[in-house]
Amino acid sequence: MYNIGYVSLIKPQNEYFKQLETDESYSLKVVEDLDLNDINIMDVLILEESTEMNFTKICEYLLEVRKISDIYLLILTNENHTVYTSRMVYLKLGADGIFTEEPEEFDLILKNILKRIKNKLVEPIEENNSFELIPEKSCALINRQKEVDLTRQEFVALSLLYKNKNQTVTYEEIYNSIWKNSTNEVEKNRVCNLVSHVRKKLSKQINSPARVKTVRSIGYILEV
Repeated sequence: MYNIGYVSLIKPQNEYFKQLETDESYSLKVVEDLDLNDINIMDVLILEESTEMNFTKICEYLLEVRKISDIYLLILTNENHTVYTSRMVYLKLGADGIFTEEPEEFDLILKNILKRIKNKLVEPIEENNSFELIPEKSCALINRQKEVDLTRQEFVALSLLYKNKNQTVTYEEIYNSIWKNSTNEVEKNRVCNLVSHVRKKLSKQINSPARVKTVRSIGYILEV
């Protein structure tokens, strides 16, 4: 069932309203005052131009609604009284459509709009999570959008973790990949500090699919 708001200062008696009121696929509510809680649960808001709801009041209402919501806004007008310039003003203020059709035609237009709303709600969200390394820039690319700059040593360490993603890489393996010509014993603190910098840079990225986890007393694992 779709939630339809109908803006009117008095209960409308026109054919448009009567048809909406009798259609069981709609939950119809007459709206007099602007209420964010009401608007948030509605699918479409209809404003009927009338003596009470005149051009000035409709413009004021459009401005207020568009400050707080992007809800579909439709305006019913009387083509004999609504001039072209008024219709253009309504559209510029955020109205999605202005209609003067017969009730049956308007009902079909409304149903088509609601059908598109429903289709948008059920469309699967496209997964855009991705993580890759760009050697020529010594950086990581997050979700095909954000580049994370790395030092040479940080990039080497992350490359090793990425090559063995979702698997444990030892402190020794990381140390030897960076300081391969060193004659010193593995310095765990140097590895910890280096990986810590990499972890911080990745963790700052919103929705990053990559995360460095510590495997206690052994090394690290890059979860992607």
